[in-house]
Amino acid sequence: MLRSILATIGMLAAALAATPAAAQLSQTIYEGQSIPLTIPVTASVGGRCQFATNGAPSGTWDAGFIDEAAWQHDFGFTLECNTAARVAVVSLNGGLKAPVGGSDPGYVNLAPYTVTLNLDGNTTTASDFCAAAALKASAPGTCAFRGPASTTAGLRLAGPSQNQTDSYLRVSAPAFAGPGTLVASTAYADTLTITIAAAP
Repeated sequence: MLRSILATIGMLAAALAATPAAAQLSQTIYEGQSIPLTIPVTASVGGRCQFATNGAPSGTWDAGFIDEAAWQHDFGFTLECNTAARVAVVSLNGGLKAPVGGSDPGYVNLAPYTVTLNLDGNTTTASDFCAAAALKASAPGTCAFRGPASTTAGLRLAGPSQNQTDSYLRVSAPAFAGPGTLVASTAYADTLTITIAAAP
C-alpha cells in the first residue's frame, strides 16, 4: 500500500513539474504583436533536356555527284538542358544507298560517309565522329554516339546548355574512289535520326 501511495505521489510530482515547462513553451500574442515562425520547405528539380523551340536539327542536303567531288554539310541545332546530356544518332542505311542494287560484279549501291557530332554547352563542349556504317542500328562494333540516346548511350555533354548556337551534325565524304564502282542513280539517300536524353 505504501509503495502504491509513493508511486502516485511520484506521478503527481512529475505532472506538476511538466506543467511549468509546457507553460514556458506557449506564448500569448496580443494585437499588434508577432512572433517569427520557421517552416522548412523543400523541393526537387529533375534533369530536363530537349532541343530548343525551333532549334531541332532538320532539313535535307543534296550532295551532288558524290563520285566526282568531296562534299560536306552542317545541320545546326540548339540544346535546352538544365543538366548534363547525351545526344545520339542512328543511320537508316549506314551510308548513301541507291534503290537499285549492284548486280554486276564490281558494282555497289552504297557510298560511305562520315558523321561528326558537336555539342555546345554553357561551359563545356563535346565532339566525335563515326562512319555512317557504324551508326546503323544493327551495325557491329561501337560508335560513341550510336543511338537511341539514354542516360548511358550517346555523346555526353558534361554540363547544362542554354541557347548555345554551335551544336551541329556534320555529314561529309571525299569523292567516292572505291572499292567498287557506284551504280548510276539520282536517288542515293540516307536518313539520320537524332535523339537526346538528360544524363545527370
